[in-house]
Amino acid sequence: MNQKEIADRPVVSFCIATFQRYEILEELIREILSVQTEKMEVVVSDDRSLDGSIEKIKEIKDNRLKIYVNEKNVGSSLNIHDSLDRGSGRYLFYVNDRDNVDSFKIEKLIEILEELEKEEVAFAQCDNWIGDTEKYRIFHEGKESLLMFACRIAHPTGYIFKRDVWKRIRGRRRFFEKQNYGDYPITMIGSIMARKYKGALIYGDICDLKRHRMDFTVMKSGYYKKRKDKRLWYTPEVIFREIEIGQKFLKKLGVQKDIREQILVDRYIDYLPWCVTKYKDMIKDPACTAHYNFYPHQDFLHVFVTSISNGIKLWSKIVLLSASENKQLISKINEASQREFKRYFESVLEDYLHVKGKLKEKDCEIAKREVVLNTYESWVDALISKKKISEYLLKNGYHHVAIYGMGRIGRHLWKEFLSSDVCVDYIIDQKISKYSKYYEGVPCFAIESELPRVDIIIVTVSGKDEIIHELRKKVKWTIRSINDILFVLK
Repeated sequence: MNQKEIADRPVVSFCIATFQRYEILEELIREILSVQTEKMEVVVSDDRSLDGSIEKIKEIKDNRLKIYVNEKNVGSSLNIHDSLDRGSGRYLFYVNDRDNVDSFKIEKLIEILEELEKEEVAFAQCDNWIGDTEKYRIFHEGKESLLMFACRIAHPTGYIFKRDVWKRIRGRRRFFEKQNYGDYPITMIGSIMARKYKGALIYGDICDLKRHRMDFTVMKSGYYKKRKDKRLWYTPEVIFREIEIGQKFLKKLGVQKDIREQILVDRYIDYLPWCVTKYKDMIKDPACTAHYNFYPHQDFLHVFVTSISNGIKLWSKIVLLSASENKQLISKINEASQREFKRYFESVLEDYLHVKGKLKEKDCEIAKREVVLNTYESWVDALISKKKISEYLLKNGYHHVAIYGMGRIGRHLWKEFLSSDVCVDYIIDQKISKYSKYYEGVPCFAIESELPRVDIIIVTVSGKDEIIHELRKKVKWTIRSINDILFVLK
């Protein structure tokens, strides 16, 4: 293929593997296609749905939408591979049919991918690092990319592959055929690429992890139903199995022993909190438990004992694996385990005994200030580039806005809007609404109030995803954090 043919291809193909989820699939497709650019396409790979999905999707008239139907039902894992294989874009962006892509950030994503192409980046992953001042970070081929990407337990949505490099990998479909390569075979492709090519993390919540699909809970997981191991993703048996498969795969690839050992320790440190500290939070997630049709016991004593047991199970399995590799690894494993169990006991005290020392409060305040400073740094970068939030909003048709939160950031945003044509219709702030119905003449509401329609609600409180969750339950129009807006401005 010559350079002109490559240049004429879309920058990115959003590749969607689907099976009998028409309602949420249609919402996803329409959101992506709402962005008016020829630099992208949407590829739908249907696994012989019986709910009339394809007939309904074909009603969407857009030449950027490509629809494929498998000759027979191949299962969700193989369908993921086939959806990526059918993309014609220079980069292939995978999306589950029940997940999201934030249309607000698609043009910025395309801009980033064009930059990464010049940097010869072969693959990337969208990362939800709120407040980070970088658009992306590039990792060099070899050790650096292997340590970052190889054999992670990573959800496939948000993984991006350069099409030309993807096509060079022989026998790539076999990774998706059976569970021999784990439940996350897409990361095995990343492992192969990491040896010879650059990888990148793209910062910014492009997959819109803050937006939960409310109808997700009624859609049972067909893939989970077919799995040999019926345990949930965050149980120690499943985590160990993924780490063990990854180690065997890296050895087969010929990755150096010292790198394999470091990856083993890194993955253990990453995933031990899943089955210890975060276990009690995960089993309370109704979307997760309903999706997998699994309702674990939530009694405090039972959860406490299970968390400890989970950690000990994973630790003992990893210690045995470490001993077969290098006995010196065990000391690193033990240090990581001690830190995690200490953190868990601290969380138990906080959650159930309401004990919080002054040092803990100070740490929380420092972390909060750091998030605010990151937001200000991104804002200053935008202003240096002569880009104002108000100008961006007006250019994109957001004339009437509401501001959530009148702390420092909210007040500065308010001042910018006062000197522009952006109209602040009302404020949402719990504290102000308790004492006054107005903020300098503008109506002020609590989040529980009936909120009048505006073009966009801007949330100025960083790192509070639950606020966006609550607002999305109440209103159907656009809601964005200030960090979302600064991300597309940078």
